[in-house]
Amino acid sequence: MTTDTAAASAPFSRGKRRKNLTLLTASTAMDNAESSVVTVLFPLMREAMGLTSSALGTIVAVGKVVGMVSGIPWVFLARRYSRKVVLATCSGFWGIWVIAAGLSTSFTQFVILYAIAAAGFAGAGPIALEILGDIYGDNRRGGATGLLYGGVAIIAGVSAPLFGLLSHSSDGWRYGFVACGTICLVIGLLILMLLDDPAPVENETRPAPDAIGRKARSVHSGLRELLAIGTFRLILVQRLCSGQNVIMSFGVVFLVEERGFSTATASIVALPFAVGYLTGTVLGGRVNDRMHHLRPRSGRIVMLQASQLAFAAVAFVTTQVTWGGIAVYAVLFALLGLLQGQVPVVNRPLIMAVVRPELRALAFAVSVTTVEALAYAGYALLVGHLGDTIGLQKALLAVTVVLTAANGLASAALYRPYARDRTAIAEPRTSSLKP
Repeated sequence: MTTDTAAASAPFSRGKRRKNLTLLTASTAMDNAESSVVTVLFPLMREAMGLTSSALGTIVAVGKVVGMVSGIPWVFLARRYSRKVVLATCSGFWGIWVIAAGLSTSFTQFVILYAIAAAGFAGAGPIALEILGDIYGDNRRGGATGLLYGGVAIIAGVSAPLFGLLSHSSDGWRYGFVACGTICLVIGLLILMLLDDPAPVENETRPAPDAIGRKARSVHSGLRELLAIGTFRLILVQRLCSGQNVIMSFGVVFLVEERGFSTATASIVALPFAVGYLTGTVLGGRVNDRMHHLRPRSGRIVMLQASQLAFAAVAFVTTQVTWGGIAVYAVLFALLGLLQGQVPVVNRPLIMAVVRPELRALAFAVSVTTVEALAYAGYALLVGHLGDTIGLQKALLAVTVVLTAANGLASAALYRPYARDRTAIAEPRTSSLKP
């Protein structure tokens, strides 16, 4: 059965798909919202605790490294228990640790509590993407993924200027974390009550607990199968060499330290970045689906390369040229968001196309919460360290311009293995809803 037929046979009306996509978007957005508080209000934390720019790199890196360790265990909990319950826990009820981080009394205590919070949110992405892959067929996943990540971006973009308003209070960063954690708790309840979770494709009846236990113990066999896929291996290398994500982690601090804007003014760029990202994911997802339809063997790779090379060019203009007002930076960050939004709508469907449905959650746990997190952590530490020694402008030149351009060129290695591996996956019929 083709993926189009499988998708058409799924028991979801358009309204149910939209409801589920909204809830999956909200769950995925919580990690980004927590990060927005840190990146926007870090200048206040720096003043309150006597920190340097490298401390921001440490915070970002710790959160990502912890996510690397915790992502896969959450995936196997979702196989042992209801995916909906696990998703509500890791992306919603885990928000209690975000509130605790906002009430911390020292930087060490904050980092520990922030790490615990990150350990929970790391499970949301892989589980949400697995559910998304069960709902949509291959020819529609680009658009669906675009809507998900576009929604995540717009939530982060709207929340960042709001968090920026809290900079007028010395305790504004605390208020931001408490508010973020409270929203997480509400989202956890909504997921628990409203999400319709489709049963995994191979599980028409739920396996017995001992069978699930055997699956959990067979993680090595699953990893071996994933690493035997040439496309997947190259995607891991490609994501490991990606330094694009640090642009928004350090963007506000860059504008404050290198360009002299206030925190409240600099935080304005988060909204146009989010609008650009939303546009890039939604329109990019549709263009990606169209390119895949016209050139199924290479269209997605073309999109990936084009977005990376264009991002490097715009990042150069943004970080290496001095502009007079915040309006120019707002336009440039909108363009960066537009190009950054192309990445997930290409990368996630690429993985879905070459990995068996029952291994997709593990694949995303490896690629997103492990490899991407490792890269994000490493580059955050690097940019923070270089920012203290040679300045953020030169640090961002090395990571977001030079490295991204090199990665875009090297992504050409994906053409041949992707054309081969995508033909090996034949998806069965999507099963019915769980009760």
